[in-house]
Amino acid sequence: MPDNRVNCFECQHHFITHDPARPYGCRKFGFKGQFLPSRTVFETTGMKCAYHQTKGPQRRSRSSTGMNGRQA
Repeated sequence: MPDNRVNCFECQHHFITHDPARPYGCRKFGFKGQFLPSRTVFETTGMKCAYHQTKGPQRRSRSSTGMNGRQA
């Protein structure tokens, strides 16, 4: 049986909160919870998350501090 679960860690709407009681959040649905948002959506609606969007390629930011992180 194939695994059809949505991976929130690959979604651009997923975020990690600073609240230990509700560590996972979804910007699209606008909630934070104890479990991954895809699990909460499935348990509530019985359907997979319709708003899952895979993140684009990660860009590395360039800092003005140079290679070793120290400023001159």
